[in-house]
Amino acid sequence: MSFRFARLFMMASVACLLIVSSAAAQGSVDAMVKMINSGRITEQRMPQVVDMICKRANDENLAFVFQMATKPDGFPASVRPEALKALHEAAVSRNAVPAGDLSAIGELLKSDDRQTQTMAVELAGLWKVEGSLDALSTLATEEKTGAKLKKAAVASLAKIGGPQAVATLEKLTGPNQPLAVRYLGVSALVDVDVDQAAKIAGQILAGADTSTDPAVMIDAFLAQQSGPTKLGAVLAETELTPDVAKMCLRQMFAVGRSDPELVSVLSKAAGIEDDAPEMTADEIKALAAELLEKGDAHRGELLFRRADLNCFKCHALSGAGGQIGPDLSAVGGSSPADYVVTSILYPEQAVKEAYTTRTILTFDGKVYTGIVAEEDDDRVIMRQASGELATIPVDDIDAEKEGGSLMPKGLAKFLTHDEFLDLSRFIAELGKPGEYAIRTQPTIQRWRLLKETPPNLAEEVPTIGQLEEEIIQAPEDAWTPAYAMTAGDLPLADLASDERPVYYLMAEVDVVVGGAVQVVLNETAGVRVWIGDDALPEGAPEAVELEPGKHAIYLRIDPAKFSADLLRAKVERPADSHAEYTVVGGA
Repeated sequence: MSFRFARLFMMASVACLLIVSSAAAQGSVDAMVKMINSGRITEQRMPQVVDMICKRANDENLAFVFQMATKPDGFPASVRPEALKALHEAAVSRNAVPAGDLSAIGELLKSDDRQTQTMAVELAGLWKVEGSLDALSTLATEEKTGAKLKKAAVASLAKIGGPQAVATLEKLTGPNQPLAVRYLGVSALVDVDVDQAAKIAGQILAGADTSTDPAVMIDAFLAQQSGPTKLGAVLAETELTPDVAKMCLRQMFAVGRSDPELVSVLSKAAGIEDDAPEMTADEIKALAAELLEKGDAHRGELLFRRADLNCFKCHALSGAGGQIGPDLSAVGGSSPADYVVTSILYPEQAVKEAYTTRTILTFDGKVYTGIVAEEDDDRVIMRQASGELATIPVDDIDAEKEGGSLMPKGLAKFLTHDEFLDLSRFIAELGKPGEYAIRTQPTIQRWRLLKETPPNLAEEVPTIGQLEEEIIQAPEDAWTPAYAMTAGDLPLADLASDERPVYYLMAEVDVVVGGAVQVVLNETAGVRVWIGDDALPEGAPEAVELEPGKHAIYLRIDPAKFSADLLRAKVERPADSHAEYTVVGGA
């Protein structure tokens, strides 16, 4: 048998196996659909079966799931959200769209349930349901629409495209809109008409101030293959203030991008010099010696926490912070000072294998760069520098390559020499014995701060009903991260960006073995504590019995009564408790 014939025979055999495998999978899906129709699936098992169907279903089976999720006598109420999630995953992972009439999505777009409504908005875009354009346009332009829902509506308009969608997006970029909305409008327009988007972006940035971060717009241009070149060409002819140029440049570096056609233009506008010649090994050793002599770790920690440097976006301390780069809690205890200097100045030289990036280009010109979190035959899930997960269907991938580090090479551009010494000294001290040693107590390091306090909850302690409606059910984007210092203390001054009368904070504990736990605070005056919707007595909170699973801890702090400058909270186990748990960290 010739080699050529053998190869053809092998390919034909593989094709036959795939056909047989596909046919078997489809037969299994059809069987599950019949079982649902016959009523043989219990309500408890239904979400799992629906998920299995959507993972391999053809468009006809997906249409069945969609109809059952939307018609009154379809799935039980508890199953419908799970069915929509499964349909969403099928659309994101393998571009799967139900067959037939999809107009029922319109009713979901009017849902009072925030999660259902947001899911419907995203599905309308993924499925390109043109009949949803009016509803999406309304959600995108109404002031009362929440930030997360508005962002989803704008993104779906861009996916559907067409004159009506473009007109709505251009309306959002108008001078009568808030700056944040204008940036959002341009970010969606990039996917529809990158040249027009670049032109409008230049006009907006020319008159912008530093009150609003242009990150969402910059990210959109970076995510298009031609985006940095197009925007760079426009900004080369645009007069930007140095501070606005710095904000754009910082965002590029924060997501690990240094596209020269855009960096050079922004650096010039910002008054920042190009990269200095690479330092020699002797010069790095001398700088390492200087940081040990002159660097101040206390000032360095404040720099690490500075919002414009975005260190927490990628790195965690004591488990709290980003998961894109390594947790730095022990880095100083295992690495010499010259390694720390090299890692900050030239991150691509010190990248660990587990944090090597991958860049993926799709057929429609989208660019994704990040750490691969998961992949299979259908899709690649990538964790980007923003912390968000991007799912890319394998069939959409045009090209891919391995990269270096997501850590911004240009970080040092935004630091004075003394600031560089202080930041490096702080990192070099992490993990060493003393105040920067690895934390061993179960201290809450990652908090969530409620961005806007409802007036009625500022005036008095909420009832359980108010807590449920205003706090527990608050959407994810109603909260912003707040991280404790390395030692476990949260500076209340970090929360006081405005004159809010009270703070609402949230943390989580993950219980593995049930039992009693207790929240211990450094100061109890002016503090009320809830675990889930259970209010704890005022004063020193008592121990509470918790079942296995994640539990939210809510704090209401009245700064007028809370005498300390720092909040320190530990989740402890009473002596007679057998509970096993961890305090949840992360971004």
